[in-house]
Amino acid sequence: MFSVIIPLFNKEITVADTLTSVLNQTFRDFEVIILNDGSTDSSLQIAASFKDDRIRIYSQQNLGVSAARNNAIKKATRNYLAFLDADDIWDPGYLKEMTKLIRKYKECAAFTCAYRTITQNRTSIKCDGLPEGVIGDFFEERTRNHIMRTSAVVVHRSVMEALKGFPVGMVGGEDDYTFAQIAIKYKIAFTPKVLVVYDNRNSTYLQRMGKPDSCHESWLDLYEPGNYYKNEFVALKALTAGIRYAYGSPQRKSLEIEKKTKYTTMYKRKWRQLYVLNRLPYFLIPLLRQLIPAYKSSKSEFAKASKSLVHRVVMQLV
Repeated sequence: MFSVIIPLFNKEITVADTLTSVLNQTFRDFEVIILNDGSTDSSLQIAASFKDDRIRIYSQQNLGVSAARNNAIKKATRNYLAFLDADDIWDPGYLKEMTKLIRKYKECAAFTCAYRTITQNRTSIKCDGLPEGVIGDFFEERTRNHIMRTSAVVVHRSVMEALKGFPVGMVGGEDDYTFAQIAIKYKIAFTPKVLVVYDNRNSTYLQRMGKPDSCHESWLDLYEPGNYYKNEFVALKALTAGIRYAYGSPQRKSLEIEKKTKYTTMYKRKWRQLYVLNRLPYFLIPLLRQLIPAYKSSKSEFAKASKSLVHRVVMQLV
């Protein structure tokens, strides 16, 4: 029934809990495919310590999460792919509930559920207020709720094969890009049962700042004249990528995104943020990159970092 797809890169602290949550599923018809993406810690050894005939482990050099998922998909033998990141947790009834959705909504090719998000500061439940059923306008709903978090998604294998997998070289949002493509062509079923824990305490967002995509896919390619909610979602994701580009050099790509997303009405504030970043003196950019984690950390750390920033700006100007 299910091929559980787990990309693995340096998750020695969490991978054991993740695998335990899979093996504790009440629905037992599944295989587990772990694709080790060149881990440099003990992740691989921990995964290999689980002795279960349903688990298969493969390794590759570090090529990124999309390549890891895609190569794992090629190893899959079951009809449905259940994606799971190596720091997230499934409720014991997750696969059983996904099976119910599959049997009830036969017209759908993808299936998802509500989930719990853990950050450094709080825990929150996402999407539990939505009714069970086939999602109407995915993009309208996506502007309100982050539906289809990767570890809460099951997709028919033929769909992923038709899409040729996740975009390799997209530094951030590769999963959202893939799910948007699915939503354009296929129907998606949803259950409001909270069946997944998404751990966002070790987000790599800041480490990705300034890094360019190396793929040919672009969010702007999904723009469709007249489709308001789809285009707003495209603007949101493109602007997120544009801000990442703006922290690097050169800024040609971020300027292009700024120009092509000026239409947005829902994310005008984010557009202004990109507009300002694109016009800052370049020497300020690395200083701002230091301020962001300090701001997220604490007021005292932010105050110290701000003082240092002011000093360095003055030194650049005198």
